[in-house]
Order: sequence, then C-alpha cells, then structure tokens
Amino acid sequence: MTELTRPPTRVVKLGGSLFDLPQLAGVWQAWHARQTPARTVLVIGGGEVVDRLREVDRAHPCDGTDMHWLCVAAMAINSRRWARELGAAFTSPSEVRQCAGPALLVIDPWAFLWEVDQSAAKPLPASWDVTSDSIAARVADWLMADELALAKSCLPRPPATLVALAEQNYVDRHFPRAAANLQRVRCVNFRSEAARDEMLATRQ
Repeated sequence: MTELTRPPTRVVKLGGSLFDLPQLAGVWQAWHARQTPARTVLVIGGGEVVDRLREVDRAHPCDGTDMHWLCVAAMAINSRRWARELGAAFTSPSEVRQCAGPALLVIDPWAFLWEVDQSAAKPLPASWDVTSDSIAARVADWLMADELALAKSCLPRPPATLVALAEQNYVDRHFPRAAANLQRVRCVNFRSEAARDEMLATRQ
C-alpha cells in the first residue's frame, strides 16, 4: 500500500476506565456512526487488571519489564473481549496494514509490540511510563493515521497540549514523545451525553 492509496485512518484508544460504563457498546456505536468513514483501529486499555498489577508493584516492586508485559497481556485479553462486544475484528498488525477500506478493527497489542515496535529504532520503554495511551500513539504513528482519538471518562483541563495531558496524568508520561508526529489528537469524554464532549490536543 503506497502513500497515495493509504485509506483514511482513525486510531481510537478505548480507555479501561470505561469498561464499567453501562451500554458502552451502544455509546461506542453511536459515536462511531457520527464519524467520517475511515479504517478505524481500536487499541483497548488494560482496565482493572492493570490497576491491580500497579497496586501489587507498589507493595512488592517487580521487574519493570516483566510487569510491562503482564499489562500488555491484560490489554490483549481485553481486546479479544471488546472486539466481540463491539462487533469488530480482532486482528494482527499485518492484517491491519492490508485493510484498504473503511472497517472496524481491534489490533492485537501483544503482536504489535513484538512484531512492529520491538524492531523500531527506538522501541517504547518497558516501564510504567508507557501505557495503552502511548501504545495507541505508536500504532497511529505507524499507520500514519489521520487522527488519534482518546476515548476516556473525562476531558483534560485546558490548555490541552500533549505535555499538559501527561502532567495532568490524563495520559502516561511517555505520550508527548510517542504522539509528537501525529497530525491530530482528539480527547473524547465517553461518559458525557452521547459522548459529544471533545477537545483537540495540540503539540504546543
């Protein structure tokens, strides 16, 4: 697939804080229906499992690399579940790249990190500084996506610069670097009415 034939692409990070939201699938479908047609690639967060792992690590510090991959495994499990819930295809990185038209795909985060990111010049660090936020940003960068949408439980406080998002703990610490080359980063509050509240993040 060349740059000229690259389909419009939207990457969406679906935050784990939303997993207890009643009718999340319906909220997602309503929001997705309002968006312009695009190859839509979902990166699913780690949710409560990752929260518990973080608590364990605070009480009994573990090897950072091992803990990182446990969190990625939790993301992969959630990804399979939410692919079924949302009527999306759970796909490998190669399948995502080969998809040339509008589609709803959930990327396998474990496969993406091992098959794509680990071979990059500067792979994402294996630490708590990197969560599904930075992984979604790296997926968006890899796909040269038209935008990254962060679907979360609230909006950040203005000004919504990439650095400010990290300083507010709205995203992880590595996110400003992971998202530095992205064309557009959009924050969406999925707990607002019909998920209509949105804010555009900027690089400055």
